[in-house]
Amino acid sequence: MKPTKLLSVVAVLAACQTPTRTEDPNEFLRRHVETGLCNAVFIEGDSTWTIEERMKHYGVPGMSIAIIDDFKIAWTRTYGVMDSASMRPVTDSTLFQAASISKPVFTMAVLKLAELGALKLDEDVNAMLTSWKIPENAYTATEKVTLKRLLGHVAGTTVHGFPGYAPGDPLPTLVNILNGEAPANTPPIVVDQTPGSNWRYSGGGYCVAAQVILDAKGGTIPGHMRDLVLGPLGMSRSTYEQPIPAAMAHNAASGYLPDRSLVKGNWHVYPEYSPDGLWTTPTDLARFVIDLQRSVTSDSGKVLSRATAAQMVEPLLAPYGAVGMGLEDKNGERYFDHGGWNEGFCSWVVGHVKNGKGAVVMVNGNNMDILGEVGRSIARAYDWPEFVPHYKEQPLDASLLDALTGRYRVGSDDMVTITRNGNKLIRQPLNEEANEIVHVGDHVFVSRLDQRFRKFVKDSTGEMTVQVMDAIDAKEFFTLRRMKDDEHVPFEHVLNGDREAAVKAYAALKAADPADEAVNEEALNNLGYGLMNEAKVQPAQHIFYVNMQLYPKSANVHDSYAEACLKLGDKKQALEYYKRAAAMDAKNTNAARVAAELEKEGVVVR
Repeated sequence: MKPTKLLSVVAVLAACQTPTRTEDPNEFLRRHVETGLCNAVFIEGDSTWTIEERMKHYGVPGMSIAIIDDFKIAWTRTYGVMDSASMRPVTDSTLFQAASISKPVFTMAVLKLAELGALKLDEDVNAMLTSWKIPENAYTATEKVTLKRLLGHVAGTTVHGFPGYAPGDPLPTLVNILNGEAPANTPPIVVDQTPGSNWRYSGGGYCVAAQVILDAKGGTIPGHMRDLVLGPLGMSRSTYEQPIPAAMAHNAASGYLPDRSLVKGNWHVYPEYSPDGLWTTPTDLARFVIDLQRSVTSDSGKVLSRATAAQMVEPLLAPYGAVGMGLEDKNGERYFDHGGWNEGFCSWVVGHVKNGKGAVVMVNGNNMDILGEVGRSIARAYDWPEFVPHYKEQPLDASLLDALTGRYRVGSDDMVTITRNGNKLIRQPLNEEANEIVHVGDHVFVSRLDQRFRKFVKDSTGEMTVQVMDAIDAKEFFTLRRMKDDEHVPFEHVLNGDREAAVKAYAALKAADPADEAVNEEALNNLGYGLMNEAKVQPAQHIFYVNMQLYPKSANVHDSYAEACLKLGDKKQALEYYKRAAAMDAKNTNAARVAAELEKEGVVVR
């Protein structure tokens, strides 16, 4: 028996109700967008939410959306407030930080310069750089860093993202950022993987690409972006200027953190420009999406030719990554998309490669879940092909459920617990909320929270396993084996607060396989910051502590541990480890600055 997939929700809606003769079809569709928010997977009979309900649920003060249909902006809509103090309503003129969506817009500019012959996409960037060079090492001996690889996140460069700077803080130059030197608050950008060998997200790579433009063309990144993309596309409410110009600041929304508190100074400043510096509106971003779609489908875009634009919608190395864009292939229906997260802001753009459908959603709160829920509501209302899986629950003998329960290992440092609650199976991942998995046929279960099949199958020894597959094309990702009762993964110790046991477990992983991503210094640091972004500061501190024990000579991990200590209110320990970080790396002026501020407050370390 195969999983049972339903007709699209639009077909069901159409059978039940249609617009009245006097009703604007856009208003009819708008109602369904505003009331049809759902999980990643829709099960027949599921209820939906309204936009207002989910904004309240997630603590998101304001939202602005733009709907793209048939290569045009069908309509726009705003909700909530620009800031919770003044209660000024969000309007179509309200500016949001696009965060990482700055990257695909910047990519369009780089590709335009390549079309004009000013840059070479496949040449070693060190041949084009004059004011700074990528440090050569064993990884760059045979393969070189190129613009195309940088924009496609396959150049092997470090630094995932950037925290930004509070208004009034000293701002680094781009070269400061590349070198990780004062007053930059991020490590140096280097190559630690063979270029062209692996996809790994790197905002740092976009800083390198920006420096290539400056060395080749002079000027400023905001100026080039205005001339190459923003101006030609009519994105008049958009700028890469950092800080935001005073004339535009009045229309800028204030950002709110995961704990729903206001970002200090209302927003951070992002002097990196290319990976995170765009202020814009959904209407302006929709113009960008439409122009890319027109270039790809009919060679009628205003910026790029069809051949050049194709690079932004075709896989470069991994199937999910193009030059400047993320990709999703949903059973042959191809979409491009990109998300963004700055301090206090989240955003998402998506477009179908061929049919002219798409959307932009921007909020002034740090919550990505609501973006997905709104996006799926738009997709269901406008009948985007294959975008939201729909299923009907199939009965399963309750006596069979007990055989499926247990703890299943996910890689080297994760696990999931399957339990029974009456006639339902409950999936409990580590560090996530429990959720029901629904039987849709042939021992295949789906969660409402992700687009994956989970098929329970006995292996050759008779032990139960879980095959995790893509819900769109049934391609298998990995198989989970059932764990023994006394078996634990290292991250369990972190969540249980036993950091010494965690250190021992992670050290054992590193000894067994130093290349394991679970014990990679940057990956652990990113895990810690991910926890802090979720307001889980205590386990974040434990992860940073583990990282210090695994990498005792790293100033960066000591700095991260100090930051967690400070967030927890332990100023003495924060001072101790900020001073250690500063002593280990003279370029880490951020650690020295915070340490000096703490000492000025009277904090003393014996």
